[in-house]
Amino acid sequence: MNTIVDMMRYRVEFSPNLEALVCGSKRYSYQEFNHRVNQLTHFLMESKVQKGDRVAVLCRNSHLFPIIVLAIIKAGAITVPLNWRLNPLELEYILKNSQPKLLFYDDDLDSKLSAARESGLIFNTIRAGSNMDAHPSFEALLLNRPTTEPDVSIVENDPAAIIYTSGTTGLPKGVILSHGNWFFSIGATTNALDWRYGDRYLAVSPLFHVSGMMVMLSAILQGMTMVIMSDFNTSNIWEMIEAERITTMFAPPTTLIYLLAEIIQSEKEFHSLRTLASGAAKVPNKLIEQFYQLGYDVIQGYGCTEVASCFTVWSPKMGFDKCGSVGKPILQAKVRIVDPETHQDLPAGEVGEIVLGGPQIFQGYWNNPEATEQVKRNGWLFTGDAGKLDEDGFLYVVDRYKDMIICGGTNIYPAQVEPVILELDEVQEVALIGVPDEIWGELARAYVVKTPGASLTEEDILNHCHQKLANYKVAEVVFVEALPKNSMGKVLKRVLREQAMKELEEQK
Repeated sequence: MNTIVDMMRYRVEFSPNLEALVCGSKRYSYQEFNHRVNQLTHFLMESKVQKGDRVAVLCRNSHLFPIIVLAIIKAGAITVPLNWRLNPLELEYILKNSQPKLLFYDDDLDSKLSAARESGLIFNTIRAGSNMDAHPSFEALLLNRPTTEPDVSIVENDPAAIIYTSGTTGLPKGVILSHGNWFFSIGATTNALDWRYGDRYLAVSPLFHVSGMMVMLSAILQGMTMVIMSDFNTSNIWEMIEAERITTMFAPPTTLIYLLAEIIQSEKEFHSLRTLASGAAKVPNKLIEQFYQLGYDVIQGYGCTEVASCFTVWSPKMGFDKCGSVGKPILQAKVRIVDPETHQDLPAGEVGEIVLGGPQIFQGYWNNPEATEQVKRNGWLFTGDAGKLDEDGFLYVVDRYKDMIICGGTNIYPAQVEPVILELDEVQEVALIGVPDEIWGELARAYVVKTPGASLTEEDILNHCHQKLANYKVAEVVFVEALPKNSMGKVLKRVLREQAMKELEEQK
């Protein structure tokens, strides 16, 4: 039972009446959920969607998302979940790269496809959602179609999903994750996070993200109920936890900050809630301790899209003396620390590059063998992150070798943003760095050198960027006379970070 299809079949046979999905007024048992999945799968097969075809999903969080994703996978096709926060031009690149045969989308996201349509890309589209409910045309696809299991041969090494994540080159890369990658990842993750049969999980993070996909599949494997919030709002999240008897959820540090303020103000006790999983950025020790004092365990992990989400886990049960770490490797996961130049293993306590191994490691980047070879060697994933292992085997992420910025749990890559700013004639040079922020973790700040006599303003740059990139990818602009450089002419972003930190300290 090493495929997603096997997992779903087992779950339906074992607990058909267990509540599977809750979203607004919609409630489905696992049997009802599976019936709708099978009906859509039969439609896909009738539409000549074949094994290995890509099918994209541009949908917000709703009960439709897991139904569509599971149907694509059961048809033997590869699901391509799309980040609906991206700019139309960014989505155009991803669609050109993945070449989907079919695309499901929500009514209100139609304009996001404008650039892809204008470029002449050819793919069929299906309007799936409308006002957080199924569009009538989507329901018509399921009508009178069989609920029986489709007859498609699927094995462990077959690709199940391509999830796009920006790379250091600036262009998004499609991470290929097989059925086996997901199976081993979620089996180990649910065990490490102490997720149990009958748990009720509140999905507030985007389902298109690797962590959203991981949770969706974990619920099937473990026998959990997934309660989906279609519109995340901190003011009503605790009402949802109380009403739906939520036992666990995932929340990046930014969300945890809001949740803590809400729970302190409400002075309520939410007895059903057992754990809060977190990741995407380091959770401040103080925040973990504050939740613990209120009776809630914050469990944090380290991972990435290339390992199907989580790879190491720390929980309060491991001891608060290790709170500064990201824990220990989950089942079958292997962590090494190597010299970034020689790739030789380093002893405990020494900082080097974090290298990951195990059955969770992705198959490669879609249509990008060069990028695959740069990070995947002999089955090991070279993360580009700097870290160390202590004598007890706990992993500490010390810094990033990459220039990646993490804003609210979302990765921003300067190599993608800087060329966009340089398109402006009055920009001579630019360097993008992450500046610490109490709410978002980091904000993307662009240091810009203007051409002589230029009248360019911060607003001009922000408006230009927001036309071509998601808004969060440039939050601030600072004009400077020159950028700090070394003798070889390379920009010293470390110096810019130090200057930014000094300014923040002076403002306190």
